[in-house]
Amino acid sequence: MKIIQVTDIHLGHQGELRFGANLHERLARCVEHINANHADAALCVFTGDLTETGEADCYADLKAALSALLVPYRLLPGNHDRRANLIAAFPECADDESGFVQSVHDTDEGSLLFLDTLAEGRVTGELCERRLAWLDARLSEAAGRPALIFMHHPPVALGLAELDPLGLEQPARFLGLLKHHGNISGIFFGHVHRDVAGTIAGIPFFAQRGLHARFALDFNHPGATVEQAPPSYAIILIDRAAKRVIVHGCDFLEQWPAYSAETGEILTSDARRG
Repeated sequence: MKIIQVTDIHLGHQGELRFGANLHERLARCVEHINANHADAALCVFTGDLTETGEADCYADLKAALSALLVPYRLLPGNHDRRANLIAAFPECADDESGFVQSVHDTDEGSLLFLDTLAEGRVTGELCERRLAWLDARLSEAAGRPALIFMHHPPVALGLAELDPLGLEQPARFLGLLKHHGNISGIFFGHVHRDVAGTIAGIPFFAQRGLHARFALDFNHPGATVEQAPPSYAIILIDRAAKRVIVHGCDFLEQWPAYSAETGEILTSDARRG
C-alpha cells in the first residue's frame, strides 16, 4: 500500500511570497506531481500547518487546490491552523466525537491513525486527556494489527536547539500509551521543516520537511535561519506481510542534470520523459 504525506503548506493569501516562494503555486505543483506519479496511492495525508494564519479564505483556497487531487486525502491541523475554520471548510474532518480533527482509516495493511495536536494559541502541541483516551480506544480496536500514527508535532527531541522546545508537550504520556499497546509501526509528523528519521521508545519515526522553506541545519550556531531547499513530500510504502515500512522523500521541484547510467551521456528533456 502506498501513502503520500505532505506537510507544512503554510498557505497564505493569493500572490504573497514567503521567503521568496509562492506557496499557492508550490501546492498546485505538488498536486500535479502526485497526480502524475502516484495516482495509485491509497491516501494522501496532510500533517498540519495547512495555512499560515488559519483564516477562512486560506482554507477556501486550500479546498479549491485539493479539488484537483486524484487521491483521497485527510487533513490534520498544525499550530498555524485554526480548528473551527478548518472544520467549517472541511466538515468531514471533524470525525472525533469531542470535536477534534482526529480519525482512523483501517486498511488491509493496518490502521492509520490521525491525531490532532493543535493547542490553540500556542506553538507547542498537546494531546489532552480526551485525545489520548480516543487514541487508547482506537489502538485497542486495532489490537493485533499494525498501526501507523500521523500528527503535526514531534513527540521526540531531535537535537535541534531552536525547535525541540516547540514539539509535543508531555510526550511521555503519549509514548507510554504507544508502548503499552505495542503495535505501532511508525510515527509520521512535520512541524520542524526538515527530513529526520530515528526511533523513540523502539518505534521508528519520520519527520518530513514539506512545502515551506527548510530550517537550516547548524548544530554549532543554531538560529532561526531558513533556506529555500526544494519542497518535498514523502512516499510511504507499507507491506504488512513482509513487516516492512519504506519511506522515500520526493523533492518534486528539484532539477538536476540527468545522465544515462549505462552510457554516461546527459539526457535531453525528451529522453528523460521517455
